[in-house]
Amino acid sequence: MARVSDGIELLGQTARIAPLLERARSGRLHHCYLFEGPPSVGKHTAAELLARTAACTAEQGPFPCGQCLTCKQMLKGIHPDLIQVVPDPKRKSGTIGVEQVRELIRKVRLRPYNASWRTVIIDPIDALMPQAANALLKTLEEPPPDTGFVLITSRVSSLLPTVLSRSQRVRFAAVAEKELVPWLNSKQLPDAERIARLSLGCPGAALALGEGGLEAMDQVRAELISVLNGDIPAVIDAAEAISRTKDAKAALLLWLAVLETLLRDTVMWACDREDALIHSDQPKLIDAWSGVLWPGGAGRLQLLIDQTRQRMLVNVNNRLLVEALLSSTLRELGPASRARLQ
Repeated sequence: MARVSDGIELLGQTARIAPLLERARSGRLHHCYLFEGPPSVGKHTAAELLARTAACTAEQGPFPCGQCLTCKQMLKGIHPDLIQVVPDPKRKSGTIGVEQVRELIRKVRLRPYNASWRTVIIDPIDALMPQAANALLKTLEEPPPDTGFVLITSRVSSLLPTVLSRSQRVRFAAVAEKELVPWLNSKQLPDAERIARLSLGCPGAALALGEGGLEAMDQVRAELISVLNGDIPAVIDAAEAISRTKDAKAALLLWLAVLETLLRDTVMWACDREDALIHSDQPKLIDAWSGVLWPGGAGRLQLLIDQTRQRMLVNVNNRLLVEALLSSTLRELGPASRARLQ
């Protein structure tokens, strides 16, 4: 585990980040990095750590000191030489618009305030609207002096080839259970083994599950399987209920995540990996699903899940997305949809 004086932890990512920190200390950073990997695996934490290391005024140590004025201001998010671009909260689609990119370009044309290296973090880069991405290409290729970019994504396949070609790619992997479980135990979280498996090796997701997310997932699982034990009217009712929730997008994402873990378990079961099940308390259900979904049905439904997430980015109606997803799942399962919770 990489650990710095300000308490930042990078569980399982030391091998990936250490060479970059060394380059940051010696002033040899590339002008654009692409941090890619699963959500909540530590990419953004690593990007901020890299930015502070490059700008830290201390002369010793592989990590930022956390004590100089630059470190303290960057930790508080108030240093002008650490620029973060995230989706515009005014956009329901959760995208980064061309106006944000134009403002970013205006800022980086100015000289850095006082840091030896200014860092721009765009998270996620796949949230850029096409026009915004095109507006940024020239700056990514030829950034101003002493300025570098860190682009973050969990959906590298959705990026423009022109963005990929301008970046050095750094791949972040899921953290192994043998490392994640002791870390969760050290934080005194219950059901550490189950949380580690449900998080698919992503520490940020694991913490969220330990802080109430596990109960929410269990509730959605019960509701999902109840709907799939029914018929099309049950699907329509569920879609209507999800679309009426306070945060319909977050609700739909949770339903997608739960369905995805169930599909994963059907594959594990078909490959005789019962020891790797996330929903190990539901062997009858997983066995029934695996019998009809493996291999073609599981692949088709996973593709539909991916497409649903993509359509959410362009603000397709949530109710229609839920209806299409659950109807297709019901059709693929057929009689296996009647395999009830034990």
